[in-house]
Amino acid sequence: MASRLTAGHARRLIHLVLVVLLALGAGALWYFIVGSQGSEAAPRGEKVAVFLGDSYTQGVGAGSPEARWASVVAATEGWREVNLGRGGTGYLATAGAEGCGQPYCPNYLQTLPDVLSAAPDVVVVAGGQNDLAAFGSEPAVVVAQIDATFRALRTALPWVTIIAVGPSSPGEAGESTRALDAEVRRGAEAADAVYVSLLDPPAITKDMVLPDGAHVGDAGHAAIAGRVLDALD
Repeated sequence: MASRLTAGHARRLIHLVLVVLLALGAGALWYFIVGSQGSEAAPRGEKVAVFLGDSYTQGVGAGSPEARWASVVAATEGWREVNLGRGGTGYLATAGAEGCGQPYCPNYLQTLPDVLSAAPDVVVVAGGQNDLAAFGSEPAVVVAQIDATFRALRTALPWVTIIAVGPSSPGEAGESTRALDAEVRRGAEAADAVYVSLLDPPAITKDMVLPDGAHVGDAGHAAIAGRVLDALD
């Protein structure tokens, strides 16, 4: 019995990986071969939550890893956190050494092989503000990437809970940020994801913003975590 279950699980995982790789194309196949990272199996009964996002999700600005919003949410919900947050990235945006501290950090869609390797029960996709420049010049390209990301997630992981946390703003959200927020909401809801807006009402206030003008400290991370937990309740 044990051998049949193991073989069945392996076949299902291979199938899911192939579905996503076919959706992403040759570039994703190369990344999966040379760049994906495995994860340890969670204890029986413990849910695995993958957090996919940018520097906020990574925890930039938090006083400790435990204080970053993703870790607060995971600890409160009793999930085992797999944090794939990478500074400078987004639905379309990729990053290099200046943004994420590595030679190359993929966008959300390109990170799906890592998401699959974690065998998640919950996937949280957060951010989008790093796509604002591209959204201003080529909105259709960004929208297509948002849709492709959620569609690929839902196709590969039809049984998981998907939570989408929209873009944030360290100041008053402008028209472009709100328009991007609306597109992320639409794409997420089309994939039957729970949507969490950080803009309506604003989760981040000016006193939470760090001197760099872009990130938030512990109070900001706590506010984002609170917004997500309220939505889950």
